[in-house]
Amino acid sequence: LTIFLLQHAAAAFIQAPPRPVSRSNFGAASWTQSSLQVHTARTACTRMAEDVPAVERVFGCLPYLLPACDGFAYGMYVFSNVPGLGQFILPVALLVNAFQSIPFSGFILFVGLSFFTRSPGLSRFVRFNIQQALLLDILLIIPSLLAPASNMFPAELAIIGSNFVFYAMTLVVFYAVIQNVQGKIPDQVPVLSDAASMQIGPL
Repeated sequence: LTIFLLQHAAAAFIQAPPRPVSRSNFGAASWTQSSLQVHTARTACTRMAEDVPAVERVFGCLPYLLPACDGFAYGMYVFSNVPGLGQFILPVALLVNAFQSIPFSGFILFVGLSFFTRSPGLSRFVRFNIQQALLLDILLIIPSLLAPASNMFPAELAIIGSNFVFYAMTLVVFYAVIQNVQGKIPDQVPVLSDAASMQIGPL
């Protein structure tokens, strides 16, 4: 599962090889091509967001349930130390545990969403959100890969790292949901939005 997700991440962050250019202009040409592609994609998104149907706004929000579920565990220190938050979050924790108790549920959902990023029947608004949610979910794997090494550092540092991941994930998810409800493309997440735009293309 980890190998599959990391391969997907590599494919998302690497563009198709550009046309041959002279060695001296290779760096400038690659950077210009990337910038133009992202700018074109964002311009198309802005125009499209002017009149996004309500059903597409809902479907644009749903993919973020995957990274929200996978990143939920990083908030355990927050839930246990903020007064009253533990009881408030308990119903959500039960739903997350129920989902994760199903064998390969996260993997199946990830593969299913990956298929829809290339579906011509979906608007770019929905496909962009699916791709960005998948990339966010992939990024959540990195801290888990470093978990075995956490014993080498003070417990306080591990808590800070876990809280940082949880806050970052929560901010991205809330930002995306708010933008989608307003019919706007959530394409201002540093690095992540550019990678999602380049992965699905301008159309």
